[in-house]
Amino acid sequence: MSRQYTYEEVRKALQESIDSMTPREHFERMVQTGIINRKGEVTKLVGGDAEPEPGARRPDDAVPVNGHGE
Repeated sequence: MSRQYTYEEVRKALQESIDSMTPREHFERMVQTGIINRKGEVTKLVGGDAEPEPGARRPDDAVPVNGHGE
C-alpha cells in the first residue's frame, strides 16, 4: 500500500531539492521526468500539448531523489 505524504513533507522535500540543485539541474530533471521538453514546453505526459523528449518518464514513474523509494 502506498503512503500518502502530507503537504508539509512534500514542501520540505521540494525545498531540499531546490537548495541542492542548480537551475540547469532543475531543467534537466524536468526534461527527464517528462514535465517539459528541451524547448521548455509542457508535455502531453502532464497535460500540455508538446511531445516529451525520447526516453522521458512520467513524473510519477521517476526514480525518487534518494533512490530508495522514500
